Amino acid sequence: MPEDNPSDRDVVIPVVQEQVHVDAKPVITGGVRVTKHVESHDELIQQQLRTGHADIKRVQTNRIVDGPQPAQRVGNTLIIPVVSEILRVEKQWVVTEEIHITQREELRTVEQTVPVNYERAEVERLDETGTVTQKEKQQAGEARAAHSLLTPAAGVNSASSAKLPLSEEHSILKGRRPPVRKR
Repeated sequence: MPEDNPSDRDVVIPVVQEQVHVDAKPVITGGVRVTKHVESHDELIQQQLRTGHADIKRVQTNRIVDGPQPAQRVGNTLIIPVVSEILRVEKQWVVTEEIHITQREELRTVEQTVPVNYERAEVERLDETGTVTQKEKQQAGEARAAHSLLTPAAGVNSASSAKLPLSEEHSILKGRRPPVRKR
């Protein structure tokens, strides 16, 4: 076996490379505070209401018929025959009375003032120490001008239900709560 000659040996030279690692660390530099205020104004609304009435009139007829008669409708009047048997040598049906029920409708316009709530938002920008650096306010008129009571609400605040001054049978909002606008 031949001996190793030191000049015949391989020389290993390491290659070194540096790498850079970057990390981001969150630092609080400020914040935003939003304060909401609920305000309301009254809106006057008008709605036509329809009321139905029934007029009842008894009409004496004493007309001879073959047996019980069916009710019949003439226009908007329902006629209900009332029959009775009268004994003679023979039996005959006689309409002794008719009940005429005429339906009529009446339109009337009612006005009602209801409170309408809306929110006004105040946005404050804060610096890293918590000091207010900028305030943005929504003008109170902007919220009212942009909507009407009869437009569907984007959201309804159930805690802000209005107490209506009219009785339920006359209220145009029967079974509904007035919409509350959120901005």
